[in-house]
Amino acid sequence: MGHPEVWGSAGERIFVVGVTGGIASGKTEVDQELSDLGAVVIDADQVARDVVLAGTPTHETLIREFGEVALTANGEIDRAALAGIVFESPEKLRLLNSITHPAIFHEMARRVQEYADRMKPGEPPVAVIDAALIADAGASAIFDFLLVVIADEELRVRRLIETRGMSEPEARQRIASQVQDPARVEIANKVIENNGTIDDLRFHVREIWEEISRRARDSYS
Repeated sequence: MGHPEVWGSAGERIFVVGVTGGIASGKTEVDQELSDLGAVVIDADQVARDVVLAGTPTHETLIREFGEVALTANGEIDRAALAGIVFESPEKLRLLNSITHPAIFHEMARRVQEYADRMKPGEPPVAVIDAALIADAGASAIFDFLLVVIADEELRVRRLIETRGMSEPEARQRIASQVQDPARVEIANKVIENNGTIDDLRFHVREIWEEISRRARDSYS
């Protein structure tokens, strides 16, 4: 295991599951099903927003490195402006990641511990972290189990057009800008191919939940 062990108040070791996949692959639906089955789900995208709020050390570092052009009128980080700054500069992207990724993973670990501290006897000792950039950030070692959600590119393009209002070129560019599925699959414990119905997806998640639950029990027995 590559992360510090977290133990609940009832003596259970928290089993940390990472869920990752490309945009429009179906991670949100997988997270919802895992939550319904009893896991606590930590959204890394929300964590990423929280760690750069005004007044945080990360917020101050970003202003120092990228300037006030990266701020909104009310003093918060302008994520769109920052994305525009780093989009065509690998060096600036590396700088951004070196600032934000440690803060994000530190906060995720804190939230896992927070869940462990308030966990009641009988609750599943499983924390799920939804993070699209697990493969990008090279962070797979911090998880006990990594679940990767993939889907055919044409289906993902259609989902982005229908659910997010993107044009086809925009959708294809967003998909192409991310780590591609083979790199994610390479680090996965399990892979879900989400090319079917929502009921198909739920069935696969429930199957995998049985394995996760068994591994979680074995990890502290």
